[in-house]
Amino acid sequence: MSRRTTVSSSDEQLPATEVLPLPAGAEEAPIARRTRRQPPGGLRRPTLYLGVAAAGAILVNVLVGAEPDARAEAAVEPAGIASQLDLGSQQTGTAVADGRLTDRLGQLAANRSQREAAQVAAAQAQAAADQAVLDAQAAEAARLAAEAQAAEEARIAAEAQAAAEAQAAEEAAAAERAAARAPAPAAPAPARAPAAAPAASSGSGSFQDYALGKLGGDQAEFSCLESLWGKESGWNPNAQNPNSTAYGIPQFLDSTWASTGIAKTSDGYRQIDAGLIYIENRYGSPCGAWAHSKAKGWY
Repeated sequence: MSRRTTVSSSDEQLPATEVLPLPAGAEEAPIARRTRRQPPGGLRRPTLYLGVAAAGAILVNVLVGAEPDARAEAAVEPAGIASQLDLGSQQTGTAVADGRLTDRLGQLAANRSQREAAQVAAAQAQAAADQAVLDAQAAEAARLAAEAQAAEEARIAAEAQAAAEAQAAEEAAAAERAAARAPAPAAPAPARAPAAAPAASSGSGSFQDYALGKLGGDQAEFSCLESLWGKESGWNPNAQNPNSTAYGIPQFLDSTWASTGIAKTSDGYRQIDAGLIYIENRYGSPCGAWAHSKAKGWY
């Protein structure tokens, strides 16, 4: 480019070498001397044109001769770029778009996909582990809650049973205390009788035989009755509880006597009659009364 610019500048300066005619009124002597020194204008211009043409031919030859060097330099530059990009000489035109750059981009995309897949797999594994921990914690909490509920139910049942037993015992004790505190009816004054006169009796034989006869000979019921009254009085018609009004073979309180319809008496046979009436009305049988006495301590 610099050489062509130089040629153009030389062409533009050529017209300045032409000899212009002198203006009118100038001295002719100097003109004569000038024409002697220089060739005539008609001969000088062709020579000038020939010189310009020769110079132009030389410049053309120089430009034509230098063009292969420029082409060689232009051809060398892609080779240097290709070598810097580590591309072959045959790949200079399309290596950036379709060559190793594409492979490299493909490798980067594959690596990125692998990393993303690994991250997704790691996240899924972590989520599964966290869920397993949560499930284990929930199962443990449910187990502990079930055990606590079972223990609470057992405690409530035990407390209810203990309360029921305590209430039954309290009721029994209250009944016994009420019976002991019941005022005894005024005993009628015993009739004066001769000292030798025995008390009238409605039965004969032993008290046990009399009771067995009243039970119709039922040995099982009599066995219960014998154990019951043996514990209460030892079958003694005159047995008296020092702490209450309990008296006789059945150890009736004064209020209990009144419920049988038989007045309090020292007659052992009448006491047996009153005792069997009370047992029949309250427990249904001597064995029922004996079972209650063994469980509660009284009947």
